[in-house]
Amino acid sequence: MSSAAGTDGRALKGAATRDRIIEAAREVLVTHGHAGTSTRAVAEEAGVNLSQVHYHFGGRQGLLIEVLHRENEALLARQNALFSAPGPLSEKWRLASDFLEDDIQSGYVRVLWELWAAGLTDVELAAGWREAVSHWHELLESVFATWIDDVGLDLPITAKVMTTLVADVFYGIEVFRLGGFEAPHREVLDMLGALIERAEEGLDYDALARGWASK
Repeated sequence: MSSAAGTDGRALKGAATRDRIIEAAREVLVTHGHAGTSTRAVAEEAGVNLSQVHYHFGGRQGLLIEVLHRENEALLARQNALFSAPGPLSEKWRLASDFLEDDIQSGYVRVLWELWAAGLTDVELAAGWREAVSHWHELLESVFATWIDDVGLDLPITAKVMTTLVADVFYGIEVFRLGGFEAPHREVLDMLGALIERAEEGLDYDALARGWASK
């Protein structure tokens, strides 16, 4: 075996070990929460030596931030695909509302808010959490900026304000759902979707799509 081939093999093995540790950390975090997610528990779940966890991530903070980033990257890829597709925002809103249920069931929402809570007393985790959610805000702001321009919304509201409103609604629903608080959460999302749909009445989305394609 050549030196280059040996190096590539070690790199692939290291990447596979890293991925296994991240998946194990996610599983432990969702099952046992932040308090129960020690590097030792993660190493046992992943079936690796404890030293491997510290080698790849430096410790628990680095590992948990990587878990959040990995989860967030997958979520953003999905949402980018949703909102960049042609069609009315009202239809995309309904799909995004359906995705919320998926994110709760998958454990993503638990990961997000476990690390937010831990970040109240951990500066590094707090910074990682803010960085992750800032990408979601950036995506929403670009979506609403385009939508406001398309519909000619005649209200004293900016894309940034709409983004903040929507994010606050989704975050609030997530927290209440995690806490087991029963309320008409989906009805709130459907009401906002109906308002978006009303603002879109009369729009020719085929013409808009042709205009976007020509830019």
